[in-house]
Amino acid sequence: MRKILLVNDDGYNAPGIVLVEEILKEFGEVYVVAPKEHQSGKGCSIILKSSYDYIKVDDHHYMVDGVPTSCTMFGLNALGVKFDLVVSGCNNGFNLSNDTMYSGTAGACFEALFQRIPAIALSCQFNFEIVKNNLSMVLNYIFNNNLLSSDYMLNVNFPLGEVVEGIKITELHPSYIKYEFKVDEVNSTYSYKRYNVDEGANEKSDVYAVHHGFISITPLRMNTFCKELL
Repeated sequence: MRKILLVNDDGYNAPGIVLVEEILKEFGEVYVVAPKEHQSGKGCSIILKSSYDYIKVDDHHYMVDGVPTSCTMFGLNALGVKFDLVVSGCNNGFNLSNDTMYSGTAGACFEALFQRIPAIALSCQFNFEIVKNNLSMVLNYIFNNNLLSSDYMLNVNFPLGEVVEGIKITELHPSYIKYEFKVDEVNSTYSYKRYNVDEGANEKSDVYAVHHGFISITPLRMNTFCKELL
């Protein structure tokens, strides 16, 4: 039976991970390792200390006092299980375009790639019903087409709306998340407003797919090396 490690960045009791666990049980034996508290936006960050706390709920459920990458590290190295797959999510909010660099959901999957384990990140825009109705189809599509690899992760985003038109293998839109900064020099503070820009997204991109009813699957590598400059 396939051994699956399920992690997330929204926390142990988040509705997304509870939903995904139940569906994943159709595909293998599931172990859940999730942060004790909400950890969105942590990316690939790690905690540089010699030890950290965890709570064993039962043989298949653990809470870790750490970031999403800590959960992947713990699951792959501390449980004595040889995992076939790491799944992260389902995140409550898209992880598209440049947001994948900030995403703790994606960061947990990149840690899996460091350890040569295939990984899938799952995200939706505040609509878990569409995940409930379509996740099994997506997983069957991935397994049946042999899309899993330890050379890249699969970043899956479910579309806006209630209807799924299909599945698209997509590329990253260059820049989806924008910021407006405001500096208060008197109090030495700054604030920012974060917003999405989906205009001009080409038909091959993840942003275009989710805004047109498609489930987006984007393969992402860890390597940021610039071969062209070399």
